Amino acid sequence: MQQTSRAVLMIAAVLAVAPRSSWAQTKDTGRAHHSSAGSGTETANSPLAWDAASNTVTFALSAGVFNFNGYSNGRATLTVPPKSNVVMNFSQDDGTPHSAVIIEDKDPMPTMADQPAIPRAYTNKATEGLPQGATDVIRFTAPDSGSYRIFCGVPGHGLSGMWIHFKVDPSAKEPRWETEKQ
Repeated sequence: MQQTSRAVLMIAAVLAVAPRSSWAQTKDTGRAHHSSAGSGTETANSPLAWDAASNTVTFALSAGVFNFNGYSNGRATLTVPPKSNVVMNFSQDDGTPHSAVIIEDKDPMPTMADQPAIPRAYTNKATEGLPQGATDVIRFTAPDSGSYRIFCGVPGHGLSGMWIHFKVDPSAKEPRWETEKQ
């Protein structure tokens, strides 16, 4: 009886401190918001915007405590149409230096990354990392297709889970942001 009571108290304590968003095992699929005028804006739940008129995907990429936008170990995916203009507004919101580099989605996982798989798809100081509060803008044209990782290039960070998926899907007509439970 005493062990059961302890177990119940421990579960209650974990639930009390766990963010409510992690309680349910769900998959959030966000489509980019766009207006009929063609100028895209972010929705309340999505860091993604789409401007169909200019074929531009705008994504707010936030580096947190060894995660991007709250996700790590590939539990989020940004999918874009081929040849789209990609603008990633990077913000470094953690006290540890971080960066972002788009690398190929293959194993073995590198310990660091300083060479992007797509030209111009990286932040400044890819290996060193940017300090807390820093911002950068990553601008590039998506290739025809491919599977990649948005990877922290600071040695050891990506290897320890600081990466999410980036895909170029030839059948995509607009971008999408998909997440899984952490």
